[in-house]
Formats: sequence, structure tokens, C-alpha cells
Amino acid sequence: MTLPNLAPIAAADGSFSMLAIDQRESLRTLLVAGGHGATDADLAAFKVDVARALSPAASGILVDRDYGLAAIAGASAIASGCGLIVAVDRLIQQPGGPLEWSELDRTAMSDDLHRHGTRALKFLVIWRPDDPIGPREEMVGDFIAGCRRLGLLAVLEGLVQVPGVTEGPEVDAAILGAAQEFAAFAPDLYKTHVPTLGAGTDDDITRLSRGISAAIRRPWVVLSAGVTVDRFPAAVAAAGAGGASGFLAGRGVWGPSIRTTDPASDLATAAHRRLVDLVSTAAASARPWWEASSDPA
Repeated sequence: MTLPNLAPIAAADGSFSMLAIDQRESLRTLLVAGGHGATDADLAAFKVDVARALSPAASGILVDRDYGLAAIAGASAIASGCGLIVAVDRLIQQPGGPLEWSELDRTAMSDDLHRHGTRALKFLVIWRPDDPIGPREEMVGDFIAGCRRLGLLAVLEGLVQVPGVTEGPEVDAAILGAAQEFAAFAPDLYKTHVPTLGAGTDDDITRLSRGISAAIRRPWVVLSAGVTVDRFPAAVAAAGAGGASGFLAGRGVWGPSIRTTDPASDLATAAHRRLVDLVSTAAASARPWWEASSDPA
């Protein structure tokens, strides 16, 4: 299997220590819960603070076009050497509610992304076991084709939802099923859940991660949603033992900062330390991206 050059969003050792700040309505909900302002300007300001404080330690940073890209680029808040990833998904979500659906924003996949120094695009697609396959396959296919046309790396995020079930064997089976389906599109990098959502043992996570590695046959990383902040570092290590190449995480890094009275200060101190520790964990445990192959981990 020939892999694209993922170095622009990876660490020199081949691991990924990437930061996500592309949240939209979910971030607004978190800011309100933390007792902070949650206007569009507040969202943009928080995203700039995150980028400025944390991008120096990250191999890549994922931002949205709605509130993040213009503000972060305008403030020159991304550190040199941190690869820019831009989300091109529309998230359907009621204020304070869960994510209901996602759509590919095809109009966002334009040449003007290059002027910001974009290295990759990300598309979040919701995978439910009983949903028709056709609509999501069409969107994923268009996303991959658009990235190829623009000469940008394609980061595909498979977000699994099993109606009425939040964890357990059904969710783990869905995580594997999504990886098996999306493998056919050969994304440059795949992003998915920590197996068991961190609730299982490290051995459980490693065993199930081997299944994902064998299914996707590409470099892949874990997200932090559903995993407690304290559990996430060990989960990253356990997934790495099963073939994952690191992480692309948001709330698992900066989430606690929102619950403080001075988020900007906490981002520069506690959140920065949290990210540095995660970077060390990924460096020690992740499979370098260039070692990903069609063989099981």
C-alpha cells in the first residue's frame, strides 16, 4: 500500500499529536455551562486562545470555517510547524443538543484554502448501523475526490452513533463496522473513537484497536469524545499498542479550561501541560504513520 506524505501534520517520529478546535454549537454549550460569554465573537476569541496557547506543542490543529479559521489566521495564532487542518462539514445540531447529522460542505472545498496554508481537510461523517449506506458513501466519495483535486490530505472522521446505546459491544461493533466501510475510500488519515470509549481495560482497547488497524489499513488516530480527561492518556497508549498512530483531540485537552474562571490562563498552563504529556504518550506508543499497511498491527 502506498501512503501519501503525512509529515505536514505529523511529528518527526511519525506520530500524530493533533488538536481539535473545530467545535461549533457544542463549544457554545460548554462556554455557557462554564459561566462564560457564548456569542459568536466569544467562540472565535476562545479558539484564538486555544491556538495560541497549545499549537506550539501540537503536530496539527483542526479548525472550523464558521468561527475559527478567519479569527485564528488573522491573529497569526498557529505556531510554525503545526499543520493546519480545516473542517469542511456542516454539523446539524440544536443549541444544547446532541449532534444530529453532518453534511459535506462542498462549496468550502475551494482553492482559497491554500492561502491560509491549509495542509489537510477533515470531514466528519455520522455512521449509524441502520442508516442507508448510499448518502454517506456519496459524501465520503466526494470528500476524498475534492481533497485529491485540491492536493490536500484527507482526514476522515467516522463518528459512530447507535440509537439507544452509549457503550458496550454494540458500540464497539459499530466502530469496527465504520472502519471496514470507510476503508474502501482510502482516506489519508482516519479518525475514530477510542474502543470501549475508554471504559474497558487497556488490554480491551489494544485488542479492539488491532481490529480497527486491520480493517482500515491506513494510519488512524483516536478522538477524545466520550473518554474522561484522566483516562485519555492511557487510552491513547493502549490504542497505540493496537496500531493507532496518535490522537486528534479537543475537549480531552482544553475542556477543563472552560470550567475555570480564567480559561486563557488555564490554557497556557494546565492545558498546555496536559497536551505535552499526551504528546509524550503518543511518541512512546503510537505506530509511525509510515508503518501503516494492509497487515494487522
